[in-house]
Order: sequence, then structure tokens, then C-alpha cells
Amino acid sequence: MRDNPIREERRFGVTSQLQPHQRMHLLAMRESDAWPDLLDVMEMVCIERETDLINTDPADKERVLENHKMAKAAWLIFTHMQLKVDAEISLYTASVAKQPPVPELSARDMLIENILDPTRPAPIDDSYGAI
Repeated sequence: MRDNPIREERRFGVTSQLQPHQRMHLLAMRESDAWPDLLDVMEMVCIERETDLINTDPADKERVLENHKMAKAAWLIFTHMQLKVDAEISLYTASVAKQPPVPELSARDMLIENILDPTRPAPIDDSYGAI
């Protein structure tokens, strides 16, 4: 098992763009069976913050407001993280799933295609009409 220390501070360079291999890892994680488990744990954290709010003495208005802010922030972070992961995955898939260039058919090639597939419309030559 890898040693994964808890990050409690910002790291230099994290605010820059992800590398393609990092986006590929996000895609693999998003498509794995572990993704719903991760979401469940993060949702549990949000629910814990809500439970703190529910269990706060209503007379302690300052503490109620504080716990409300924490619960709201937890849900915002939870949803934003999912959107950010999806956005990074979209950037990755857009960079690797490029369509190969398809050369344009000449009038002769279009005629041959039409002969081979009569359901295709006949090509039109602007200077002579239908070929």
C-alpha cells in the first residue's frame, strides 16, 4: 500500500494545468468501480457537516450560522469537484479522440460512389449540371 499523506497545504504547481497522463488517470478512476465509492465517502463528509448543523443548539445563533456555512461549503466543494473532474476528462478525450481527416471526393470519385451506392444523391457540377 502506498503512503498517501494528507494534504493540508497548497503545493507549488497544483494550480497550473494537469498533464495529459494525470487526465488519463482521472478518466480511469471515473470509469472504475471505485468512483461511486469515492463519491459515497465524500457525500458522507457532507452529511456529517449537515448533522453538526442539525445538532447545534438553536439558541447559539453564531454556531448555527458557522455550521450552516460549513455544510453549504461541503456540498459546493463536492459538486464542484465532480464538475472539475468531468471537465478535465473532457479536455483529455478531446485531445486524444481526434477524427482522422477525410479527403474530399473529386467529382469522378463522387460519381463512382454514386454508382456503387445508388441511394446517394448524384453530384452536381456547377458548370455542366448533373454528371
